[in-house]
Amino acid sequence: MISAAGASGAQYLPYVVGVIVALFGGGGVAALLKSRSEGSKIIVDAAAGAVVVQSGVIDDLKAQIADDRDQIRELRTHITELAQLREENRVLRVRQGELERENAALEKRVQELEQHQGA
Repeated sequence: MISAAGASGAQYLPYVVGVIVALFGGGGVAALLKSRSEGSKIIVDAAAGAVVVQSGVIDDLKAQIADDRDQIRELRTHITELAQLREENRVLRVRQGELERENAALEKRVQELEQHQGA
């Protein structure tokens, strides 16, 4: 029975030896240790890249805000002009009504005078 267990273990022996040789002989341990120190550098580099991207986005948003403020300022100017024109239009309509009533009264007076003169 011992020989059967030893025989089944022997079939995995080349794989185990290969892993051990790869780790210690091929620089695997050094690569693992080096990757830990480079891992923090990768995180720092990624964070720096994110800051650069965020700075670009912030600059774009600041420019957009400045453009929006200019547009708002222009729109406020147009709204003020529109309000002035509406008021002027209202005043002119009132004056037009007054002149139409005055014209109607004068036309009536002309007709009365023409009738009185013809009589």
